[in-house]
Amino acid sequence: MLGHEKSEVDLERLNNSAPLLYNHDRSQRDNRIGVVERAWLENGRGYAEVRVSKRDEVAGIWQDVRDGILRNVSVSYKINERELAEENKEMPDTYRVTSWTPMEISLVDIPADATVGIGRSDEITPPPNQNLNPQRMEKTKPKKLENTAPEVDIDAVRSEGAKQALELEQKRRVQIRSIFDNHADHIEVRDKCLDDPDVTIDAARKLLLDSIGKQEQPTATSMRIEMGDSEADKFSRAAADAIAFRSGIADKDAKSSELYGYTLLEMARKSLELRGVSTNFMDKRELVGRAFTHSSSDFPKLLENNSRKAMLRGYDEAEEVFQRFTRSGNLSDFKTHTRVGMGVFDTLDEVPESGEFKHGTIGERSETIKLATYGKLFSITRQAIINDDLSAFTEIPRKMGRAAARTVGDLVFSIITANPVMADGTALFHANHNNLAGSGAAPSAATVGAGRTAMRIQKDGVATLNISPTFLLVPAALEDTAKILLMSETDPSQANSRKPNPVRNAAEIIVDARLDSASSTAWYLLADPNRFDTIEVGYLDGVAAPFLDQQDGWNIDGVEYKVRIDAAAAPLEHRTMYKNGG
Repeated sequence: MLGHEKSEVDLERLNNSAPLLYNHDRSQRDNRIGVVERAWLENGRGYAEVRVSKRDEVAGIWQDVRDGILRNVSVSYKINERELAEENKEMPDTYRVTSWTPMEISLVDIPADATVGIGRSDEITPPPNQNLNPQRMEKTKPKKLENTAPEVDIDAVRSEGAKQALELEQKRRVQIRSIFDNHADHIEVRDKCLDDPDVTIDAARKLLLDSIGKQEQPTATSMRIEMGDSEADKFSRAAADAIAFRSGIADKDAKSSELYGYTLLEMARKSLELRGVSTNFMDKRELVGRAFTHSSSDFPKLLENNSRKAMLRGYDEAEEVFQRFTRSGNLSDFKTHTRVGMGVFDTLDEVPESGEFKHGTIGERSETIKLATYGKLFSITRQAIINDDLSAFTEIPRKMGRAAARTVGDLVFSIITANPVMADGTALFHANHNNLAGSGAAPSAATVGAGRTAMRIQKDGVATLNISPTFLLVPAALEDTAKILLMSETDPSQANSRKPNPVRNAAEIIVDARLDSASSTAWYLLADPNRFDTIEVGYLDGVAAPFLDQQDGWNIDGVEYKVRIDAAAAPLEHRTMYKNGG
């Protein structure tokens, strides 16, 4: 039997929006007919205030309640603790439940007890045609209707009510087991569903699908056998790290190598010995020669790796600015490639009702770009290794890397200074292109403003492009002038005037001394290459870095290295650039 002392009944679940069901059926949404608003104990009896759903499918149940047809209540509960009340030899023992938790309340067709039901403490007298509040189940007294929430008697659940709840739970467990019949690998999930009375059939099905999805994540099926590094491999890595440390090109997070104190000659000897080559009777020149030419020697590779690292370091360190106002491109081969112009659609046409859409066209003008290879050789003699001259393997490649970056920069600035002819037969900067100032003048609020206006009003056919300048490109001779102009709050050309500077912060200043060689007075405005076509810098397969190749020297007593880069630069559009000759 169930205890009804306040200390024996845990009403937390009911008072936390527990469901109001029809016949204890949690499997169907239609049978979830409301929610428990409040539950309490009073004089050894349980009461609850519930709110009924407005859904159409609940209307019939609610009408039965109003008409006094459906007036029985049952409670589903969970036993927490119990104690033996009476021990019987021929009949089952009697237990008193000293701690239990009501889980939900149901309106049922078969009552749990004759004293358990809706308004059972008063006589039910549902008046016909009475306009009752559809949100409440009324508690009524003889000859008087009180507009209050219902009081539901949840006294001890026995006999038929308990039997009905048990049958529904058995039905739920049978259905859950059937779902998991062909999924023996998910028994643990099944047991969790069975143990939790709040898990519906639909919820159990979803939990099974989630478990199957996790189990079927792709897994590696191939086998791999890994063996530890050989002594020769360990030595090669340590030697490469030692050279990088000594030459200053090691990564900042790298640790010092145990071979830090080895000379290049000692590394050459060790590399041969670890590959089974005896060096007992070799002089220094022969030892170095064998270290480069022996088929199993690691010495050439570790030197090449450090030379390549130094070359790339130099390439990244080069103080080049062309990357800021150009676009990087990908060229798959050394053939001539075409780049379509910036042609745009005109404004859209009005399409009347039942009218047809017309095709628009984009200009067919295009520019071309073609790769070329740029490079040089440098050699390292045996004497450099014998003399432990690390600069030959690091400083020379580093400078070659800077030279590679400078070469690409030269290609870009030669476009600006040489003013090449475009596909339309007109020079890049030309009056016919509306991108060349009629008379040269130094950068000022008036001249920069005029250039900005010229770019904004550029047209493609009849469409105005409204291009705004992002960069002000100047020679070194105009660097200070440009900075004063674009940073001043007032117009620098107006002495003792508080007139605002209309071009303050109008563009980002880029300075390059290559421009001075052509003209120390000419300056340029350029658009953002991420929004408009300006100048493209193309690389073979998009690799914007130089390559380093190595071969044994034949004409020299040592090893030869070749640094090369495959690159090209071409102007794509004249309307995104403006020149003032100064």
